[in-house]
Amino acid sequence: MAQGKEFTEKQREEIIQSLEEYLKLGYSRNKACELVGFKPTTLSEWVVKDEGLRIKLQGYENYVNVKARANIVKTIEGGDVSQSNWWAERKMKGEFSTRTEQTGADGKDLFNNEQKEASKKAVGEFLSK
Repeated sequence: MAQGKEFTEKQREEIIQSLEEYLKLGYSRNKACELVGFKPTTLSEWVVKDEGLRIKLQGYENYVNVKARANIVKTIEGGDVSQSNWWAERKMKGEFSTRTEQTGADGKDLFNNEQKEASKKAVGEFLSK
């Protein structure tokens, strides 16, 4: 499209409809524009001027996330224990995380070398009994 060209409302709606499919598939706005042959900068200008369009595009962009979540919840409701565990490990990390901390919140080692050596010694003594 020529730079500075004004679009009719019908053209604008057709462009937005063509972007919808790609945005719902998880493509970025820039990639969706590239796939339909439309300038991302023009879309950005439209979004700045039109709050309703911004909300509509965000809805398209969130579509696959909403569907994925609904599918996960549906399998959990169906009794899928592995899906339930997966959800708990990611959404209730405090109780169900399988991660083992290697450092403290400050990024430093949980134990210094002296503490590590003392711990190894104590375990060794315990096991030798």
